[in-house]
Formats: sequence, C-alpha cells, structure tokens
Amino acid sequence: MNRSTSFDWDYKNPHILEFQVLKENIDVLGHVNNKVYLDWCEIVSWDHSKSLGISPQTYQDLRCACVVIKNKIEYLGSLFENDSILISTWITKTDSRLKLSRLFQVIRIEDNKTVFRSNVDYVCISLDTYKPIRMPDLLKKAYKITIN
Repeated sequence: MNRSTSFDWDYKNPHILEFQVLKENIDVLGHVNNKVYLDWCEIVSWDHSKSLGISPQTYQDLRCACVVIKNKIEYLGSLFENDSILISTWITKTDSRLKLSRLFQVIRIEDNKTVFRSNVDYVCISLDTYKPIRMPDLLKKAYKITIN
C-alpha cells in the first residue's frame, strides 16, 4: 500500500512515519494525552530534517537552529491504546532568511480520519546568543517548500 496516496493527506508528497498508540500515551481521560502529539511531531520533524540532510549535529556545527515560535493546533478526534496512526509533515512556507513553517497531520489508519493537525512556525536562531539570525545557505537549500 502506498501510504502517500492511499490516505487523505492535506498535500501531496508527505514525509510519513507510523506510530502505534501505547498504554503510556494514554492519560487519565482514557485517550492520548495532548502533549504526546507534540512529542510525535518532533520525532517526525527530525526524521524529515535528517532526510533533507539536516541533523542535530548539523545545527551544532552551524551554531544555529530552527526553533518553534508559534504552534496552531487542532485536535479533531481522539486516539486510544493500540490505534495505528500515520504522521506526516511538509514545509509549507519559508522566507529563506529567518522563518519557515511546517504542517503536521495525524491520520488514524483504520478509518483514514485526520485526528490532529498542527501548523508550526519556526525562526532560525544563533546557538551562541539565542537571537534570530539569517539561515545559513545549507538550511536555505534543505528547507524548501515541500507542498505542491
């Protein structure tokens, strides 16, 4: 099954990872805790960055990183223990100077339902001063818009 075309993704060519909801992901209300979605998105974000040639070591070598400055989250359904999900990401915007944006989408495999969506804005900062700086050429080339 082609996971990029068999599901109702918001855009073409998603970068996808599959997850299984575990008991430790469940909160006192009996469903996946809100913060778990953010942890999963971080894993997918790093996996996507690595596929583009950017690793945590790259950030250390360049002495800069793209950090979250804004996150618009939509919880559209609930997930429960043993649910299988796909999480996708795309780079949706970049000014190729300071900022870029990503979209994350979580789909429950069983019914192809989007249960979570997050639009995240990042800014490039210096790891020495923690102030915004221009993206180095390596980041500009790697973090291009991936929607079409």
